[in-house]
Amino acid sequence: SSYPEMWHGVDLAGTVYNMQWWQKHVKQRPDRVNELNQLGFVWERLQPEWNLILEALIVYKGLNGNLLVPSNFVVPHDDNRWPKACWGIALGSSVYKIRARNDHLRDVHNSWSRREQLDALGFVW
Repeated sequence: SSYPEMWHGVDLAGTVYNMQWWQKHVKQRPDRVNELNQLGFVWERLQPEWNLILEALIVYKGLNGNLLVPSNFVVPHDDNRWPKACWGIALGSSVYKIRARNDHLRDVHNSWSRREQLDALGFVW
Protein backbone atom coordinates (compact mmCIF):
# COMPACT_ATOMS: atom_id res chain seq x y z
CA SER A 1 0.00 0.00 0.00
CA SER A 2 1.11 3.58 -0.61
CA TYR A 3 0.56 4.92 2.89
CA PRO A 4 2.21 4.13 6.25
CA GLU A 5 1.38 0.84 7.95
CA MET A 6 0.30 2.68 11.11
CA TRP A 7 -2.68 4.14 9.18
CA HIS A 8 -3.96 0.79 7.88
CA GLY A 9 -7.42 0.09 9.32
CA VAL A 10 -7.77 3.55 10.89
CA ASP A 11 -11.11 5.35 10.51
CA LEU A 12 -9.51 8.21 8.62
CA ALA A 13 -12.67 10.35 8.31
CA GLY A 14 -13.39 9.99 12.02
CA THR A 15 -9.80 10.83 12.87
CA VAL A 16 -9.52 13.84 10.59
CA TYR A 17 -12.75 15.38 11.86
CA ASN A 18 -11.77 14.89 15.51
CA MET A 19 -11.03 18.39 16.80
CA GLN A 20 -8.14 17.38 19.05
CA TRP A 21 -6.43 15.66 16.13
CA TRP A 22 -7.15 18.68 13.95
CA GLN A 23 -5.68 21.12 16.48
CA LYS A 24 -2.53 19.03 16.91
CA HIS A 25 -1.83 18.00 13.31
CA VAL A 26 -3.40 20.48 10.88
CA LYS A 27 -4.62 23.82 12.23
CA GLN A 28 -1.31 25.69 12.21
CA ARG A 29 0.26 23.68 9.40
CA PRO A 30 -0.40 25.35 6.02
CA ASP A 31 1.70 22.65 4.33
CA ARG A 32 -0.73 19.99 5.54
CA VAL A 33 -3.74 22.09 4.57
CA ASN A 34 -2.23 22.39 1.09
CA GLU A 35 -1.60 18.64 0.98
CA LEU A 36 -5.21 17.92 1.96
CA ASN A 37 -6.45 20.37 -0.69
CA GLN A 38 -4.42 18.53 -3.33
CA LEU A 39 -6.05 15.27 -2.25
CA GLY A 40 -9.52 16.80 -2.68
CA PHE A 41 -10.29 16.98 1.03
CA VAL A 42 -13.86 18.06 1.77
CA TRP A 43 -13.63 20.84 4.35
CA GLU A 44 -17.37 21.15 4.89
CA ARG A 45 -17.85 17.50 5.76
CA LEU A 46 -21.63 17.72 6.02
CA GLN A 47 -22.07 19.20 2.57
CA PRO A 48 -21.88 15.89 0.68
CA GLU A 49 -24.32 14.32 3.17
CA TRP A 50 -26.63 17.31 2.76
CA ASN A 51 -26.49 17.02 -1.02
CA LEU A 52 -27.55 13.37 -0.82
CA ILE A 53 -30.42 14.13 1.57
CA LEU A 54 -31.60 16.96 -0.66
CA GLU A 55 -31.37 14.74 -3.74
CA ALA A 56 -33.35 12.02 -1.95
CA LEU A 57 -36.00 14.57 -0.93
CA ILE A 58 -36.34 15.71 -4.54
CA VAL A 59 -36.84 12.13 -5.72
CA TYR A 60 -39.22 11.38 -2.84
CA LYS A 61 -41.35 14.37 -3.77
CA GLY A 62 -41.34 13.35 -7.43
CA LEU A 63 -42.56 9.89 -6.53
CA ASN A 64 -45.02 10.83 -3.77
CA GLY A 65 -46.05 14.40 -4.55
CA ASN A 66 -45.10 15.65 -1.09
CA LEU A 67 -42.37 15.64 1.53
CA LEU A 68 -44.37 13.93 4.27
CA VAL A 69 -41.71 11.26 4.66
CA PRO A 70 -42.65 8.53 7.16
CA SER A 71 -40.21 8.45 10.07
CA ASN A 72 -39.15 4.88 9.28
CA PHE A 73 -38.63 5.42 5.53
CA VAL A 74 -35.27 4.28 4.17
CA VAL A 75 -34.38 4.82 0.51
CA PRO A 76 -34.63 1.35 -1.02
CA HIS A 77 -31.66 -0.46 -2.51
CA ASP A 78 -31.79 -1.73 -6.08
CA ASP A 79 -34.53 0.72 -7.06
CA ASN A 80 -33.44 2.57 -10.17
CA ARG A 81 -35.89 5.39 -9.53
CA TRP A 82 -33.42 6.52 -6.86
CA PRO A 83 -29.78 7.55 -7.42
CA LYS A 84 -27.47 4.78 -6.22
CA ALA A 85 -25.67 7.23 -3.93
CA CYS A 86 -28.94 7.66 -2.02
CA TRP A 87 -29.68 3.97 -1.51
CA GLY A 88 -29.89 3.14 2.17
CA ILE A 89 -30.31 6.72 3.43
CA ALA A 90 -32.62 6.79 6.44
CA LEU A 91 -34.57 9.66 4.90
CA GLY A 92 -37.41 9.59 7.42
CA SER A 93 -34.94 9.87 10.26
CA SER A 94 -33.08 12.67 8.47
CA VAL A 95 -36.31 14.63 8.00
CA TYR A 96 -37.21 14.17 11.66
CA LYS A 97 -33.76 15.41 12.73
CA ILE A 98 -34.01 18.44 10.44
CA ARG A 99 -37.38 19.36 11.98
CA ALA A 100 -36.67 18.52 15.61
CA ARG A 101 -32.97 19.33 15.99
CA ASN A 102 -32.18 21.55 13.01
CA ASP A 103 -29.64 19.01 11.81
CA HIS A 104 -27.78 20.33 8.76
CA LEU A 105 -29.17 23.82 9.46
CA ARG A 106 -26.97 25.00 12.32
CA ASP A 107 -23.99 26.13 10.25
CA VAL A 108 -24.22 29.91 9.95
CA HIS A 109 -22.79 29.88 6.43
CA ASN A 110 -25.18 27.31 4.99
CA SER A 111 -28.33 27.38 7.09
CA TRP A 112 -30.18 30.10 5.18
CA SER A 113 -29.58 28.61 1.73
CA ARG A 114 -30.47 25.14 2.97
CA ARG A 115 -33.72 26.42 4.46
CA GLU A 116 -34.48 28.11 1.15
CA GLN A 117 -33.83 24.85 -0.69
CA LEU A 118 -36.21 22.99 1.62
CA ASP A 119 -38.86 25.71 1.40
CA ALA A 120 -38.65 25.67 -2.40
CA LEU A 121 -39.36 21.92 -2.33
CA GLY A 122 -42.38 22.42 -0.09
CA PHE A 123 -40.78 21.03 3.06
CA VAL A 124 -43.26 20.79 5.93
CA TRP A 125 -41.68 22.26 9.04
